[in-house]
Amino acid sequence: MLPQHHMIERVRALCHSDARLDAAMMYGSFTRGEGDAFSDIEFLLFFDDEAFASVNPRAWLSQIAPVEMLYANEFGITTVIFDNLIRGEFHFHRLADLEAVAAPWPGLVTFPSLDATLIADKSGRLAPLLEPIIGPPLEQATPPTAQFAVHGYLNWLLFGISVLRRGENARAHEILNIVHRHLLWMARVLEGTTANWLTPSKSLERDLSPEAYARLAACTAPLDPDALRRAYAACWEWGGELAAALRDRYALDFPAGLWERVGRLLDGE
Repeated sequence: MLPQHHMIERVRALCHSDARLDAAMMYGSFTRGEGDAFSDIEFLLFFDDEAFASVNPRAWLSQIAPVEMLYANEFGITTVIFDNLIRGEFHFHRLADLEAVAAPWPGLVTFPSLDATLIADKSGRLAPLLEPIIGPPLEQATPPTAQFAVHGYLNWLLFGISVLRRGENARAHEILNIVHRHLLWMARVLEGTTANWLTPSKSLERDLSPEAYARLAACTAPLDPDALRRAYAACWEWGGELAAALRDRYALDFPAGLWERVGRLLDGE
């Protein structure tokens, strides 16, 4: 059994034994049966409102395993590294926030089963909020998601070209990674491999065809001006092919004039 499985069971036991905690759920790769030795563990914890002030995240998490580091990340999520180098993300919430926290879930995420995600539900308030998002992965090969990917690709590509022309190579390198996300969304829609939509690079070696993977590789670059220009040119070429295929499949809004003008910028005109 993986160390993560022991830690997940420890979280489950703590949730049931802590009288302050009302509800808890797990998310991430272990809910989908995809967790491995390199995966982290992720939970949402909801405590009684009156008891919430008494909850010390470090002390609570130290009951799972010794804590080496803990901080609130850029999204405000309590992020922990345990002594076995397993990472964890734990959302500590008041029970009063349950409905507000759950409101964005429909249409954004799904879980394969209630048993896979529900850890504790002492008052019975969490399960009804989870039931609408229990099922197979959301269908992402749709006109709205294809349109979003195409427009986002063109927007970020133009942004990256602009800062590259300004001479901000490091910033252009950072934006290139965002361009890659949109390329991968387009490629995933066309190849019908959209299960890892929220993190399109996840399991890409398994999900994407060898031809598409090679095209992505040509779109990467070290932090070097000439290499960046070649990578952006490769993004432009592959992205144009992907966008045209999506346009034809879904009858998308395709700003041809803008597309041509961005191409001229990339050619240095």
